Amino acid sequence: MKITNQRRTNLRKRFVLFTLIAAMLITLVPAANVSAASAAYLTEDPNADLYPFPLDMNFLSKYLYGSAENTKGTVATYYAKEVPNEWLPHEMPASLKTSYWGKAVVHTTKAKVYFYPGTPSINYHKKRMDEINKTAYSYLGGHPDGNANLAFYCAETSEFKVLAYDATWVAIWSNGAIDVGRGLESTCGGLGTEQYASWKPGVYFIPRKDVYITDARNQQLDIPTVTASGTATCNIYIKTTPATDNYVAAGLIETNQLFQVTKSTPINGHYQIYYRQGLYYVNAKYVNLRMSNENKPAMQYNAVVTYSDRVNITTEANASSSVEGIAKKDAKLQVVKKNYGNGYSQVWFNSKKCYIPTKNLTGFETYLTLAALKKPSKAKGTLVIDSPWAAYGASAFTEAGLKILKKYHMDPDNSKALKKCLDTKNVYFMQAGESAPVYKVSKMTYSTEAFPDYKETGKLYKILYNGEICYVADVGNAPFTYYPGNKYSKKVKAETKVLRVYCQNGGSSGNLECYKINDQYYYKLDDIAYLMSKTNKSFHVKYDKTKDAMIINSMTAYKGKAASLKKGNGKKHKVTIPATSIVWDGEVVGIPCYKIDGKYYVSPDDIGELTDSRFESDGSGWCIKTLLPHKIDAVG
Repeated sequence: MKITNQRRTNLRKRFVLFTLIAAMLITLVPAANVSAASAAYLTEDPNADLYPFPLDMNFLSKYLYGSAENTKGTVATYYAKEVPNEWLPHEMPASLKTSYWGKAVVHTTKAKVYFYPGTPSINYHKKRMDEINKTAYSYLGGHPDGNANLAFYCAETSEFKVLAYDATWVAIWSNGAIDVGRGLESTCGGLGTEQYASWKPGVYFIPRKDVYITDARNQQLDIPTVTASGTATCNIYIKTTPATDNYVAAGLIETNQLFQVTKSTPINGHYQIYYRQGLYYVNAKYVNLRMSNENKPAMQYNAVVTYSDRVNITTEANASSSVEGIAKKDAKLQVVKKNYGNGYSQVWFNSKKCYIPTKNLTGFETYLTLAALKKPSKAKGTLVIDSPWAAYGASAFTEAGLKILKKYHMDPDNSKALKKCLDTKNVYFMQAGESAPVYKVSKMTYSTEAFPDYKETGKLYKILYNGEICYVADVGNAPFTYYPGNKYSKKVKAETKVLRVYCQNGGSSGNLECYKINDQYYYKLDDIAYLMSKTNKSFHVKYDKTKDAMIINSMTAYKGKAASLKKGNGKKHKVTIPATSIVWDGEVVGIPCYKIDGKYYVSPDDIGELTDSRFESDGSGWCIKTLLPHKIDAVG
């Protein structure tokens, strides 16, 4: 498992079609409405009522567009120009709170929200246009009749409070919004749609097919015991009940995404998982289960499923044996033994040895354990991507990649060699600002594709990158600089920024020492582990001096001492790139690590990815949200 080169300096930004929709951060259900004890009981039944909160239009009609009831909640937004109270965005009124049963998350690129579920008796759009034109924010564009029932557009990942739903419609609450640009800018889904960018607070309706739904029956008030982790072997839906068919989808887990399992014994063929503060279900057929107490054998490779259709993973090396699970294209698997026999390879699946046809695997990449890692004794210098050509980056070839280069006359720019190295994952791309310790500098001869008979000379640098030995070639115009001995020094100011960890029971935080290196913030590894120790995604860190490695075990209680959680002193400190390996659950992972004053610093974003936790900026600092997946999950 390697996190390579795709630095997440630009944090995940949610695509917004218009700026009028405020982020609706909501608590799914008050504690008084549902208990932890009742939640699991109700939802473990695969035949549980799918629509327990049906559309009652006799009740909901009291809160349609323009109702006086909709202005009884707290005013959410004021505008620069005075507008009638009915046009001010309002929070949901108290009379609706007992009907609030969850959240709808939009998973289509652009969804339409309507005034009424079906054909309305009046032209709501014309009514809206007539009324907005009487305010200080009157719409200045054309006044077509438009769609009588279309209220507004919303973007993927938009969230709304759910009041009721059935197979076709979801009733939601919206605080309302006003197009302060008065139609002079394309704010709402594209040119010509600005007329839909203003609407009053009230109950609206969105097609069921455009949203995921989480509801109160699934909410878990206490942190459950996590017995295993799972990895999706294809895109799989998260379900509110363990129903095989006719289920309500609460989200989507993408291929190779990690998640937490609370019941490793299937319920109607489904694992119970912990998701968004609730207990939900995924089809066990498409999950690679890792038990917390597994006895993992030595691995040879990481490989990828290449077959375009589903592939059975069996308990024996033959097609007639029992099916342990199913994988689809691009699913990553750990290979115990390639070409085990009978045309099969042995893989580690569901914490046991299983089998898959070798022809359905590709991209065999050496599984790098600490025992297999070959480390030189002492660095001779430092290679830094800092030359005038640094923006182009540098290719770092693994030892297997170097063997491929030798077959192509050691030309690092040979297109065929590069393609082969890329296909086999034997080349990494170092980006501007990155650095690595150098253990050997040697002369090399090479020839290009254009002039295969002409020998040229260059230099070959042996480095430690992404936790393994790699090679970087200098054949002219190198995007890096080599600093022999201790000539390279870098000092970075010790800053103080908040790091928050959000979890079920509130979380923890601290004003912590951190360093901005290559436009990314790094915090002390022990500080991160300590802050996450009371979450359901705790991990233990141990330094192995003999092997110069940080050994990290996930799904394990943090056993270290209370971290210092000290602030930065504002002074500049010397930063070094250690040869220390970071080993996550037995595998060397390629995440950047820096050593400052004898302590190790990593990016909390990388820790978020390894623990499947969301990492975001919160204005005053950074936060790790253990209750949300690392990837934005509202994608259809």
